[in-house]
Amino acid sequence: MIAIIKATFNSHITDLLEASCIDYLQEQKYPFEAFECPGAVETVVYANKLIQTKKYASIIVIGAIIQGDTDHYDYVCQYVTNGISQLSANYTTPVVFGILTTQNEELAYERAAIDRMNKGKEFAETALFMINAFEKI
Repeated sequence: MIAIIKATFNSHITDLLEASCIDYLQEQKYPFEAFECPGAVETVVYANKLIQTKKYASIIVIGAIIQGDTDHYDYVCQYVTNGISQLSANYTTPVVFGILTTQNEELAYERAAIDRMNKGKEFAETALFMINAFEKI
């Protein structure tokens, strides 16, 4: 089973990513559970908690960090990147980094819109690839 953790901050973007991710997993008939948390920062601790349950073959974290007028963007990006990196290094559950980090709203939408390059499907494909690869080891 795959866990999908979606940040609700910037939900107009994360909802699109999650929908595409879920559509692909359903097409592949792969079981999943979906969870929500407030923002990208919280996806790190949520992923950590889900890893500890040993219930999931992979975890996909979905979020959208869009640059604003303050340094907050840099701090959030750094925290989430470091946090997911640490989880990946310390545990054998693959954590798929489905966090968009864009300079503006338009670039985020370009990566989330169903009729464009929606990355949600890629997140699901990556999770399935990693599960299959780990099963062969």
